[in-house]
Amino acid sequence: MTVLDPNANTPAYDRALCGALARAGCDVELATAPFVYDDLPPARGYRIQHAFFRLATGALGERLRLADRPALRRLVKSAEYGLDWSALLARMERRRPEVVHVQWSLAPALERRCWAWLRSRGVPIVYTVHNLLPHAARAGDAARYRRLYQAADALVVHTRVSAAALVDSFGVARERITVAPHGPLLEEEPRLTLEEARARLGLPRMAPLVLFAGLIEPYKGLGDLIDAFARVVMTKPDARLVVAGRPNESFAAYHRMLEQRGLVGRTHLDLRYLRQAELAAYLCAADVVALPYREVTASGMLMAAWRFARPVVATSIGDLAEVVEDGVSGQLVPPSDPRALAGALTRLLAEPMLANRVGEAGRRRTLTDQSWGEAADRTLTAYRSLGRAAKSR
Repeated sequence: MTVLDPNANTPAYDRALCGALARAGCDVELATAPFVYDDLPPARGYRIQHAFFRLATGALGERLRLADRPALRRLVKSAEYGLDWSALLARMERRRPEVVHVQWSLAPALERRCWAWLRSRGVPIVYTVHNLLPHAARAGDAARYRRLYQAADALVVHTRVSAAALVDSFGVARERITVAPHGPLLEEEPRLTLEEARARLGLPRMAPLVLFAGLIEPYKGLGDLIDAFARVVMTKPDARLVVAGRPNESFAAYHRMLEQRGLVGRTHLDLRYLRQAELAAYLCAADVVALPYREVTASGMLMAAWRFARPVVATSIGDLAEVVEDGVSGQLVPPSDPRALAGALTRLLAEPMLANRVGEAGRRRTLTDQSWGEAADRTLTAYRSLGRAAKSR
């Protein structure tokens, strides 16, 4: 089978899933783009084919300085994407995979045509719906993605909430949908002690730390967290807020919020792309991980936090509301409610035994119902629902 992530949007997820499918006895190839931001673990039991964007990420991209020229980068990648699909289809004509499992869509109209070509040759298409719609949705996206979802033979989602949304909002037949869990991330990274992680990152050794990590985007609710943290320090004046990750929006408004609320001296900012080892260190250094999202389908950061037994405070929306057991494996609060968010954060910071218990409950979930073994089993169920089991060795 071939797993496709054309833009390498979720390389850690892709590799973990492919590894789990390989351990289940499948012959797996990951077709993706070179990932230029980090050195990822080597493939174990499966193959990697850099089938997309080799020009944009290679010597041509360096010569044109595409990293510093986003408009030109989009133009080059747009032109290259169609050529890459043509080359991939020619290769699949010669050696047809049993299943093509697509992780992300970049150009729905083009991809529907490519999928139709594959299906006409007996190759079924499975598509994982990580987000029901792009976070930066444009006019017409609902119709575009409705057509995309109808073009696949089967769909995979991570929760029953997402399955119901596909049925209700996009007209997908329930029998075409398989629910498979999102497994833990950063499994290759060691679990540092809190002291080791803070020393490595230069963070205060004793201060209670609240972590917001990952790409910074409007839907993730960082502004709500800043408002909440201003309340936290009223009762926990030694607490510190850590914001670590690359902004995909202007950070100026957040800077102003920190200044206006007197939080600049209580905030550690590391505004860049985090390599996996760096993200793991931040998670190990945190007392609590905040997920104050205003909208979300699945959350890789939740699964990364659970991998290191970090307690989470999350909003009760999307997949988070189903996956996090309120008061057991995390604390749930309403979205866009800084007062409730502050209360949950303060409680976990003030009660270390509760925080440890909640974090360990999350970690146990990654070994049971949220494990990659369970994800592979459910994914194979989706493949078999097509009447064609994945090819075994």
